[in-house]
Amino acid sequence: MTQPLRLGIRANLGQFLLLVLVNAFVGAMVGMAGWGGGYIGMMDGGHMGMMRQGSSGADQTPVASEAKEVTVEMRDFQFFPAKLTVNAGTEVSWVNRDSVPHNAIGEGGAFDTGTVDGGGSVSVVIDLSGSYPYVCTFHPGMEATLTVR
Repeated sequence: MTQPLRLGIRANLGQFLLLVLVNAFVGAMVGMAGWGGGYIGMMDGGHMGMMRQGSSGADQTPVASEAKEVTVEMRDFQFFPAKLTVNAGTEVSWVNRDSVPHNAIGEGGAFDTGTVDGGGSVSVVIDLSGSYPYVCTFHPGMEATLTVR
């Protein structure tokens, strides 16, 4: 005959405390994974934690446009499109779809949008042909290239 399992706190206090600690640890890890993008998002704290986020847009398809006005979206800490080709004299507008500020600063000072707050936009006209890599200085991994022909 098998003896029934006895769950007595006094007899199993060490096991009980270990079980409580393991459950607390697992609960904390699950909570952090779902809040703020995981442990790193929680530790870096909000917008400051996003300072290093961004993308060079390597997975995006390059866009060539003949339009007189084109739009580049700043969203999800990327420029869309990340590789854009336009004609000289085209008005390029950067629209910020994120809730944090961005900017677009051309290499060597070729252009500077200034700070573009969430929901804001700014336009630039470039008349000189060339390739203009640019970056968001708030989020240095956020890079793109504007080519003017």
